[in-house]
Amino acid sequence: MNSLPIKQTAFNNERISALGIEPMRFSDLLPKLEKGTERVEFYILILVTGGEGSHRVDFVDYKVSKGTLLFVRPGQVQEWGDYSRLEGDVVLIDPNSLPHDEMLPSVDQEGLALIRWQNVVTLPDILYQDTSNAVLRLHRDFSDYDGSTLDIALIRHELLSLLLRLARWQSRVSPIASAGGRAQKTYRLFAELLEQEYIQQHSLSFYAQRLGYAQSTLSRACVQFEGVTGKVMIDKRIVLEAQRLLVHSAMSVAEVGYYLGFSEATNFIKFFKRMLGLTPLAFRESRRV
Repeated sequence: MNSLPIKQTAFNNERISALGIEPMRFSDLLPKLEKGTERVEFYILILVTGGEGSHRVDFVDYKVSKGTLLFVRPGQVQEWGDYSRLEGDVVLIDPNSLPHDEMLPSVDQEGLALIRWQNVVTLPDILYQDTSNAVLRLHRDFSDYDGSTLDIALIRHELLSLLLRLARWQSRVSPIASAGGRAQKTYRLFAELLEQEYIQQHSLSFYAQRLGYAQSTLSRACVQFEGVTGKVMIDKRIVLEAQRLLVHSAMSVAEVGYYLGFSEATNFIKFFKRMLGLTPLAFRESRRV
């Protein structure tokens, strides 16, 4: 179920819908930006090449400057700020343009581990230069794009090469991102099902039964990849959505609670306070000051 109270932004460019990839300069993106928050349905990759600024993703303000790589995943809520002093390159990526397990099982979205990429990282000099060169090639070939299958294959493979290079680096600097094997598949299946069902299903037993795993198996995979148990991961997902709705929608506290599957508003308030240490109303007021 989608969280409709928050503005949804889809990948929407009919001219390149078959390609599903749109590289652009930051200067070209700025005139198109609308102020306010949005839940994106595509990946956003931004390489900052000059200047300084900040970008907000799910209530975290990230400082960005030359060498920063900003990565926003589908489903995350972001807010465009003042980027007049920033220079850089942006690549918008429709998830459907990335390989899936029937196409290239070794380099599908599970192998790339995009679900665990940090929103903001500072690239080492060599990787920054490699990334900059790869984005430049994307720009060059995109400018010659004519809709042919060869063009689609070329640009998608260039993007995949870039993502693989970044994923390899992520796996070397992050113990969580480097973990793999059977636990990785277990974690991915749980994370995908959680994203579909968290609004109504708050019990780990539901996910274990649906996926055919023991609850302990799910929790071990979550600890390996997220550092928390399966139940904590469920609760964190629910409270994140509650935060989004409290700040970015006009829903009342009770409406947010009912929307997220709580039969009584008091139960939602207790849950929220247990997770964050303050009531939903206090959280909303603190974020709207």
